[in-house]
Amino acid sequence: YSNKDLFTMYRGATADNECPLVVDTSTASCGDSRFGCWVCTIVSKDKSMEAMIQNDEEKEWMQPLLDIRNELDNRDDHDKRDFRRIWGEVQLFERHIDGETSIEPIHGPYTKYWREHWLRRLLEAQTKTRRTAPESMRDITLITLEEMSEIRRIWLEDKHEFDDSLPRIYQEVTGEEFQDPRPGADYSLLGRDEWIVLEEICEGDAMHLELMAKLLDTERQYRKKTRRVGIYETLEKCFNTSSRSPEDAIKNARLKRELSEAVSQGDVAKVKQMTLGDVAAINEVDEGKTESDEEVTWASMKFKKENSE
Repeated sequence: YSNKDLFTMYRGATADNECPLVVDTSTASCGDSRFGCWVCTIVSKDKSMEAMIQNDEEKEWMQPLLDIRNELDNRDDHDKRDFRRIWGEVQLFERHIDGETSIEPIHGPYTKYWREHWLRRLLEAQTKTRRTAPESMRDITLITLEEMSEIRRIWLEDKHEFDDSLPRIYQEVTGEEFQDPRPGADYSLLGRDEWIVLEEICEGDAMHLELMAKLLDTERQYRKKTRRVGIYETLEKCFNTSSRSPEDAIKNARLKRELSEAVSQGDVAKVKQMTLGDVAAINEVDEGKTESDEEVTWASMKFKKENSE
């Protein structure tokens, strides 16, 4: 490679587009610019890319990449993330701010809306750079078909999001049909129409929608198995991770944490208060119930007549 090209690249990556001759230690060098991962958020700003775009019109095609990188560099994005870890449980940590300690949940991966948002933004950037980049960069690939195929599999099988939004997003952004390299990936018993119906039934309750989608898709995954071993454990896990509202789930995790600390400290009185106290409260509620207050379930409706006889 030409040294002049290397010199020009480093000069363009400095804010003033200058590479002064270094005569002593007080003279700043232009050779300390950082190059590498375009989406890295370890540093607060990607000054090298900003300077290259500013100083060279031929580098303006990189602007969509810089925009995504800056959008991702958000340290306070808890509103975009799940309140649970990726395995579905609420995990807590101690936060120390200004001498005060609070117990807060560790937020997990991005929610469904934001995962779809970032995929769309990435495909938009890829489409735009392929259209505006120099001829040698027109085939730039920010995300491969194989990577998108794996993302699709995770959304469908692990997240149980059977609306299968990835092919739709891909076609809306690129204008092309998504060709999944994974055999049999396009076959699904449940789809977007069923998802829309489920959304209407749940009436905006995100946790209810998640639970129902998990239960339905779990049954779909087990329906063709010769031996449905493990289905009850899997269904139980769906209830354990998705049956509570975020507020109730976090409150329950804090109670478990307090109980664990009381046990480890040998605080018998607190353990009794947190365990026997709950039992007493439940008994009081049960004693105050009348026959008309009984929870109506399919079982109670079905066998009501038989029981009365």
